[in-house]
Amino acid sequence: MSQRVRLGLLMLLLALALNGCGGWYLRGSNPASTHNFRKVYLKGDNAEQVTQAVVRELYNRGLKQVRGRSDADLIIEIEDERYERRILSVDPGTGKVREIELGLLAHFTVRSGDGKLLVPREPLTFQLDYVFDEGSLLGTVEQDNTVQQDLAETAATSLIFRLESVELPPRPAKAPRSEPKG
Repeated sequence: MSQRVRLGLLMLLLALALNGCGGWYLRGSNPASTHNFRKVYLKGDNAEQVTQAVVRELYNRGLKQVRGRSDADLIIEIEDERYERRILSVDPGTGKVREIELGLLAHFTVRSGDGKLLVPREPLTFQLDYVFDEGSLLGTVEQDNTVQQDLAETAATSLIFRLESVELPPRPAKAPRSEPKG
């Protein structure tokens, strides 16, 4: 078999293999989105980190965030973001904290573009635990911030997955324009 034929077969196999990877797409350009909506109005009330994480998730999934409720297919309201810190374990020899759990609680509501309630107020609750570094105060504060960001991103991803099950009501058809009688 000649070099040219082998190269042609290799290219054909590569093209067929890549064709089978239909689930991959560039960030922000999902052509086969499973969502039955494209434009989202997002309102965050006392939920800064989760709201920003949802903005990133919307972009990553090719959904457009709009500025006005009237332009939206879907309205998401996120509120009451709260982080709670809890001690999980203590070193028996020194009595110092060894392990900490950080929890996130936020709530969301989803409405259609015309204001119809689609998902009543639901909680988003997630927890992560980590080892406390008693020797590094700055590292601990930074670690808390990192874990909070991870929790917010997990909540945003969960919220977007939850939206896949939302059925939008059909939009009323616009009335045809009537011609003036002359």
